[in-house]
Amino acid sequence: MSVEGTVDWTAHDLHAWQVLRPLLDAGPYLPWSSGAMRASGLVTLCNEIVFGRRRMVELGAGASTLLFARALREHGGTLDAIEHDARWAQWVTDRLAREGLADVARVTLAPLEPHPLGADGLPWYAQEPLAAALGGAPVDLLLVDGPPAHERSVRYARYPALPALLGYLAKDAVVVLDDAVRDGERDVLERWERETPYRFERRELEAIALGRIPARP
Repeated sequence: MSVEGTVDWTAHDLHAWQVLRPLLDAGPYLPWSSGAMRASGLVTLCNEIVFGRRRMVELGAGASTLLFARALREHGGTLDAIEHDARWAQWVTDRLAREGLADVARVTLAPLEPHPLGADGLPWYAQEPLAAALGGAPVDLLLVDGPPAHERSVRYARYPALPALLGYLAKDAVVVLDDAVRDGERDVLERWERETPYRFERRELEAIALGRIPARP
């Protein structure tokens, strides 16, 4: 914590960048923006990959997709990234191909459209391409980092993720929500815990929430 009592991210993330260094050095430079996951959050996801999460789904493709694909190539597994923006989806797809990762990870374009579970009438990923991408083996690790929810008008845009995809998840699947320090995502987490068997650990330093179904006594 800082002197003022607010969270001090700097030292935590500096350490995380050092932990990630082998993956960052494993390929060309990856562009990062202010909207990307915190380095410490990326470490948590990479740890789950190392611990045997063999099928990963990422809602919202980006530089992180390349990083996760590099980790999966080393430790085994696959990644399906879902992206609503056509230009960004193509950029990530091209980079995966250039790095020889197309057999590990793929990007599915799923434009945003009205969805029965869309909170406050907000659009979500188109159901047909989403269902086609998620077919097959159960999902071991789900990262919810899209659609965009940074503005107040779309703060509940990520709510459909867990109820809509619950049937695709493995029994011991881990669900991670990014940007979990924002008010909208906090409300989404509370609703998920009311409506599903998942319970979430809020990790403020990483700006994520990590969810599992508790083991029965």
